[in-house]
Amino acid sequence: MHEETREFILTVVRDVINLPVPERVDDALPLGEEGLGLESLAMIELVLQLEGEYGIELPEEELEPELVPDLGAFVRAVVDRRTRLAAGSPAK
Repeated sequence: MHEETREFILTVVRDVINLPVPERVDDALPLGEEGLGLESLAMIELVLQLEGEYGIELPEEELEPELVPDLGAFVRAVVDRRTRLAAGSPAK
């Protein structure tokens, strides 16, 4: 689930948000300006795509840069939501 989610995120960043994605992407890559280049509107678009694709809700307060500073942390947050949904727990 981790790799699938990671690839979906990178595909959305590249193909929907139209930001360049480095050929080799490490999980330590920051989400912001120094890494993937996700600013607030791009992040909103990414979250909307993830929510639509996986039927989950990603509350804004759980996606603060201090909590999910890099790609790996962001992927883990999404996978956690997906896992809870699959287990029958609320995805909220």
